[in-house]
Amino acid sequence: AMVDTHMGHPAVMGLQPLNEPWQFTPIELLKRFYWDGYIIMKKKMPYWRYIMHDSFRFDPNVWGGFMDKCPDRALDTHMYQAWNGPFSRTQYYLGACGQKGAIAAMEAAFGPVVVGEWSLATDNCAMWLNGFNDNLSGFPRLPCKYIPCSEPYMGFDQPGTPVDPGKPLQGPYGTGMSGPVFGLCPVDRDWPKEKPGEQETGTNWQKASPEAPRGKDDTDAVMTALAHKKIHAFTGVGHGFYFWNFRTDIYEPQWSYMAALDRGWIPDGNLNDPKVIQACHKEDNGGFFFKCVAKRGELEKNVIQGMKYAFAVDDINGSYIENMTKDEIFVEADKIFNNYWNKHMSDGATCDFGGVAALAYVNKTIEYDDDSIMDDYYIIRTQQEQILQTTGFLILGLAFGALIGCCAAMRLNKNFNREVHNMQALRPISKSAIFRKSFGEPMEYYEVVRG
Repeated sequence: AMVDTHMGHPAVMGLQPLNEPWQFTPIELLKRFYWDGYIIMKKKMPYWRYIMHDSFRFDPNVWGGFMDKCPDRALDTHMYQAWNGPFSRTQYYLGACGQKGAIAAMEAAFGPVVVGEWSLATDNCAMWLNGFNDNLSGFPRLPCKYIPCSEPYMGFDQPGTPVDPGKPLQGPYGTGMSGPVFGLCPVDRDWPKEKPGEQETGTNWQKASPEAPRGKDDTDAVMTALAHKKIHAFTGVGHGFYFWNFRTDIYEPQWSYMAALDRGWIPDGNLNDPKVIQACHKEDNGGFFFKCVAKRGELEKNVIQGMKYAFAVDDINGSYIENMTKDEIFVEADKIFNNYWNKHMSDGATCDFGGVAALAYVNKTIEYDDDSIMDDYYIIRTQQEQILQTTGFLILGLAFGALIGCCAAMRLNKNFNREVHNMQALRPISKSAIFRKSFGEPMEYYEVVRG
């Protein structure tokens, strides 16, 4: 029915027959359903893409080899951190950067992976996130921040609108509770400013008030760093991603793409920003990195075609590969594929090359000397240094200004001049000929005062 309804629409490029199937659905039954849907779609719309949700089982052992060699199919996975923790910002950063490893493993075992949903939420506070007036058992795990509820987007004729500021949480309830309280609605917690040594434990965040005090809110820095790391993990390694959601009824930037864009957390379409490309440098340093290599066992002609594609895009003469032996072809393909992937992954290029390449883990350590790769730890440290530097200049400026004012008063005000000359502490200076001549007093005046 979905194929028949949308097959003539120019904006439809494919379909996903089922969103987020239950994680305990018998896997063979689910795979049979996916197979049937794929055949139905391809019979009528052979050029459409077919997307399958992983049923919250993002495991190469489950999906590896499924529908192998079938064209135009991809696996959809939803990667959230809202149901984790509460952790420290460092742990959330590590988790975000670590997601590219899971994506790369699935790409190698199954094929194209799309992160169909992700957000910047680090807690479970967003109202009705787990259902109307409902919540999961044990959630939220920390107290939530509350802000004035928005006006109903469907109009004031809806039941229970507007929210009554004089009433507490109203039923009916589910297994948990989430909803308006005295005209206030729950949203994600603020991140307080923390010293570098405190960022690894998360204790301050867990104990802090849900709403950061004035001047102590570090949410922008944390969310910007987290967004850069997530986008870095999803860009190039997988086959695309979608932020959930486009916008929200309540002001909730962690779940609203438009609000996060306005706050500057998400880059405005520029995935070439060095802060995105190098966002995981700390997390990766000394750990696993990825290299795009040719799959051993693939047909030589297909590997050669993959290299020719890379040559054509970069306008390189690659005729030299025609005379290579089989072993030489695969070694050279490793270099060509990896160079191309590193050069173009920020533009959306993937390590695929028609199915003959895959990402491989590589252990190496990289030295970073580029200022553009600083994250919130270094930004905080730099801000502290700037504050100290500014304070120093301010003190020097005040001292210099006081000195200029004193000199002017010495020359223009005789009483002030006389008082300075009579100060015991300044006698060693004020009795010098240079000092006296500089401020218009003859040496004889000093002799008269001393007598």
